[in-house]
Amino acid sequence: MSKIEFQRVTKRFEGGGEALKDVSVVFPEGTMTFLTGHSGAGKSTFLRLLLRIESPTRGQVFVNDVNIVKLPVRRVPAYRQNLGAVFQDHHLLAERSVYDNVALPLKVTGMREQDVARRVRAALSRVGLLEKERLGARALSTGEQQRVGIARAVVNRPKVLLADEPTGNLDPDLSRDIMTLFEQFNQVGTTVIVASHDRELIDAMGFRIVELARGSVIRDDDSRNLDGRKDASV
Repeated sequence: MSKIEFQRVTKRFEGGGEALKDVSVVFPEGTMTFLTGHSGAGKSTFLRLLLRIESPTRGQVFVNDVNIVKLPVRRVPAYRQNLGAVFQDHHLLAERSVYDNVALPLKVTGMREQDVARRVRAALSRVGLLEKERLGARALSTGEQQRVGIARAVVNRPKVLLADEPTGNLDPDLSRDIMTLFEQFNQVGTTVIVASHDRELIDAMGFRIVELARGSVIRDDDSRNLDGRKDASV
């Protein structure tokens, strides 16, 4: 599990405004949090900083007490192996099978094929797609493709799972199913941060909500959920 902390983080893009402004927020290890706000609020930039795709203009970002802002470039790939990322556009290889898409992050590390097979099938089982492992990605529905994207994100057994608008292309029922999958991964100890503008859905989930507006945190609501976990009575 991993604790995440932003300390007075500002991100300014050249020729543009500030995507994040003096943001300080802590995500305790093993918790689930929704990051919300209108388009342009800074949600995607927030996640890109955690993925070390971007670096802050000012401030520090700690993951499990490691300052990733100061992480040498050569260590970034190893750092990312502890992260899983899910996006609205899941970027599957359309001509490859479901199995091959999920196996890709493991194969690039040189893992033995028998270990790859075990991990891939475990991940597909978790998202309910084991019986479709040999189908081409193109043959799947939109909801199934997103599930494959989630399986690919968790096949490395990451300590942190990040999702950027993962239900943006899905109907309400499928959206709830996808959010329930994230909840299940959180229940086994994964720290989960989901960026979403679907306020009705995230309010119904009952987890901590951090809201951004114009790059600043304007709401941090964990009143129903003081340690970031859903109340067991819900």
